Amino acid sequence: MKKPTSQAGFTLIELLIVMIVMGIVSLTLANFIAVWLQQSSLEQTRSTLLINAETALDKITTDIKLSGSADQPNRWADANGPGGNQFGWTSGSQVLVLAKAAEDSSGNIIFSDPAKYISQKDNEIYYLSGTTLYRRTLASNSAGDAAVTTCPPASATSSCPADSTIATGVKSLTFTYYDADKSIVGPILARSVQVTITMSTSQGGKTVSASYTTRMVFRNGG
Repeated sequence: MKKPTSQAGFTLIELLIVMIVMGIVSLTLANFIAVWLQQSSLEQTRSTLLINAETALDKITTDIKLSGSADQPNRWADANGPGGNQFGWTSGSQVLVLAKAAEDSSGNIIFSDPAKYISQKDNEIYYLSGTTLYRRTLASNSAGDAAVTTCPPASATSSCPADSTIATGVKSLTFTYYDADKSIVGPILARSVQVTITMSTSQGGKTVSASYTTRMVFRNGG
């Protein structure tokens, strides 16, 4: 006579326990993936902001490198100057007024005194309006100057194009001026300028920010 065959299997309670454990593991894994994806997205956004900040500062430092000094106030009249003042631009912690060497259409420097190697200067003005960083150009009165004076975007015309947009989403912008001994001084005494920009945006209910700082010496700086 044969013995009864033994059949191994799970009881209902065991199956329920396995299902509950698998559910907990699945929820934990799903939550981990969601957090990882969110963090990855935030880091990617922060990286993009940092690249944008670096690009904006590259443009500013290139102009500083090609400039002889900071102006205070602007040397050329601006019909759209701050508060209606044609000479109302002042280099400071929030505004940078550069005296940049004027060039002709071939890229040759225009000299006001060739014997002393003194170049004519245009003004390049960096300023923040809201969260947008602009660059305004005030061209010199020299014949052959390739620069064109620009205007606020709302007032732009064919003869006075809009100020260049350097960056958007700017939270803060700071200019710090240094002399040859690397001591902080006023704009007129500066031989170099340090620029710090912070950019931010909102993503998934969170504010993402990135800051970038660089310093550049004026063309005639030590």
